Amino acid sequence: MALKILVLSTNNSTLGPMAQGFLDYYSSKKTQVLSAGIESVPIHNMTLKVMDSLGIPVEESRMSYKDVEEMTFDYIITFSDKAHILAKSKAKKATVFHLKMDNLDKIKGTEKEVKNAFKSSRKELQTYCTDFAEKHLQKKSKTA
Repeated sequence: MALKILVLSTNNSTLGPMAQGFLDYYSSKKTQVLSAGIESVPIHNMTLKVMDSLGIPVEESRMSYKDVEEMTFDYIITFSDKAHILAKSKAKKATVFHLKMDNLDKIKGTEKEVKNAFKSSRKELQTYCTDFAEKHLQKKSKTA
């Protein structure tokens, strides 16, 4: 039976899509990974840029929490306190993990400064997702 993972964030425009992309990349085809946001906002352009530079797509699986709230998941990974509280209250059988990270939507500065902040968060997420896949999923043997 396939494992189902939900990556839940407040707006699903930065960290959620990146984590979903990495978990898809590092898990077996039997694992279904979805990313959803409590609020619906467009994906941040820098999210697309930093993930595309690794060849990992992120755009196609973004959803709203309303689209997934009735689904059952094995694991839910959250990034914001708001998403974590919602996941803990709504999780049926899922194990909920919380990775507290800075909100990249609020990053200000030059394009280079913003890109560096996204790359730093991407690196942290990649490490987290690799470790998560090794511990909880049927991991593919790939490196990005």
